[in-house]
Amino acid sequence: MTVFNHYAKFYDALYHEKDYAGEVDYLERLFQKYALQPVQTVLDLGCGSGGHAIRLAERGYRVTGVDRSAEMLAEARKKSGAGNPEFIQSDLASLALDKTFDAAIAMFAVLSYVTENKDLQNVFKNIHKHLKPGGLFFFDTWFGPAVLSERPSDRYKIIEQGNERIIRFAHPQMDVLSHTVIVNYKVMHLSGTQVLEEWDESHFMRFFFPREVEQYLQTSGFELLSMHPFMDEKGPLTELDWNMAVAARAR
Repeated sequence: MTVFNHYAKFYDALYHEKDYAGEVDYLERLFQKYALQPVQTVLDLGCGSGGHAIRLAERGYRVTGVDRSAEMLAEARKKSGAGNPEFIQSDLASLALDKTFDAAIAMFAVLSYVTENKDLQNVFKNIHKHLKPGGLFFFDTWFGPAVLSERPSDRYKIIEQGNERIIRFAHPQMDVLSHTVIVNYKVMHLSGTQVLEEWDESHFMRFFFPREVEQYLQTSGFELLSMHPFMDEKGPLTELDWNMAVAARAR
């Protein structure tokens, strides 16, 4: 099954606790810290249901959101007005927009879904093409040392919505040599004791190490600015930090 297909209509419910406003505050701190010129235009890569793109647009940025899932983009358009953000369906490697941006973001481990080296290099180079000289690129990924230290484990999540429940089971399978984890999801949508919907979906995720990220950035035309724990631009990375955030600038 294509990821974020059937899953899309339950995505916002499953991540209702996600602090999008706080994450946009964090992005604005990074803009202020690293931008050579004021950031006015933002490319949101893997924008999903628009959680970051819509809030950035509400704060006055001109935003283009890109996602490969038509279903996720449909959810984003339901929540936004016309024109800003603009939402476009594309994968990151083949994206071809006739414009460049002051900043690009890839939030919530979007790049961890790019698991092959050649594909990842193409994605980095294509993002570079869509940035103005000196443009900023911010993203977060799964941090390899933490993944190896803590190890992914079986988990479940239950969301209550009146008489309805969404139950998601996650069973991860890690391949240390390929730096990947397959997260096998089973999702059930229930009304009382009746199962309304049930489906399986597998997400292939890659975890990263600092030196390889630096190499990909440098060979794609970027200058590395910072690696730090997600949402903590002043903190040092440790093996307890599952999410590594990266700030880079297009040369």
